Amino acid sequence: MKTQQNEIIEKAAGIIRNSGLDELTIHNLADLQIKESQLYGRLSKDDDILLILLLSLESDMVDFLKGTKQSSEIPENELKILFKKLYFLFLQKPYYLDLIFDKKLKDRDESIRNSLLRIREMAEYYLTEIINKGKSENNFKTTVSTKVLANKILAGFRTYMKDEQRFHEVILEMKKIKTSKD
Repeated sequence: MKTQQNEIIEKAAGIIRNSGLDELTIHNLADLQIKESQLYGRLSKDDDILLILLLSLESDMVDFLKGTKQSSEIPENELKILFKKLYFLFLQKPYYLDLIFDKKLKDRDESIRNSLLRIREMAEYYLTEIINKGKSENNFKTTVSTKVLANKILAGFRTYMKDEQRFHEVILEMKKIKTSKD
């Protein structure tokens, strides 16, 4: 069962990288040598594929944050380590960026909206812990509220990763142009 889910994630990631999120359908997954009957037994609608990917991101984030939480670094270094690790996670799995930056995703199934909310809350909670630790140790000397700081940090990281995603979209578009010319 886990192997089939990993295969679905791998094939879905390929579709997103090569054709974009709009092309991620059960039918297109079936075209990639995953038996359509197996997919329909596990997936009842295209949104189920997105949910599998989002749950995979959540799982990666939980594992990632568990490993980072063991850090005894000063908060400033902890933030650097956190964002460096997140950056590399998104580089390894760029389809996660396509998911979290898709404007239409929040208008889909409620389970997808809930998953996106959990991912955001997880990031906010972890940042809040680091900021509060930094404030209590006088490493961060500011009167700005922790919530505002956490949201500003997330917004900055989101902007940076959005630029990375745009770069990926340009490459995808160039591939499409090259393919249409061939």
